[in-house]
Amino acid sequence: MVRQPLFPHVPRSNVKRLPQTSPEGKETMFPGLTREKVTETIIENLIQAEVLLRREADRYRRILATYDNSTLLKVLIHCYELKEARYA
Repeated sequence: MVRQPLFPHVPRSNVKRLPQTSPEGKETMFPGLTREKVTETIIENLIQAEVLLRREADRYRRILATYDNSTLLKVLIHCYELKEARYA
């Protein structure tokens, strides 16, 4: 298996990709950050921002499960901004 550089446009990039699974077999996004933790954080932030009703959390959890990791992180950032704007 040939190791592909993280940044193909940078010649001889020595940056290695992060592992896609943790030792427990769970898919990780960054060290210590799992899809489950991110999903729960998104839901709690949206509930606190009064954008999502608690009774709709299960439905939204299923929607978040269809997103890839980068989209999930973007949603996490935006929902945090919504929560902060609510309390500003």
